[in-house]
Amino acid sequence: MTNFEKLFQEQMKDPEFAKAYREARWERMLNEFLENLKDKVSRDEPKENLLNTIDSMQKQLSSLQI
Repeated sequence: MTNFEKLFQEQMKDPEFAKAYREARWERMLNEFLENLKDKVSRDEPKENLLNTIDSMQKQLSSLQI
C-alpha cells in the first residue's frame, strides 16, 4: 500500500471527510454523466442508446452510498 493509500484510508475514518468525499465523487460522476448525455443528444444518438446510458448511470449512482 502506498503512502497516499494509507493516508486516504486514515482520512476515510473521519465521518465528515468520508461524507464530503462521497458527495464530491457523486457530484463529479453526475456531471460527467450529464456531459456525456448532452453529447449523445447533440449527435442524435438513437433513443435506445440514450435510455441505456441513463440506466447505466442510475445503477452506478445508486451503488454509491452518500
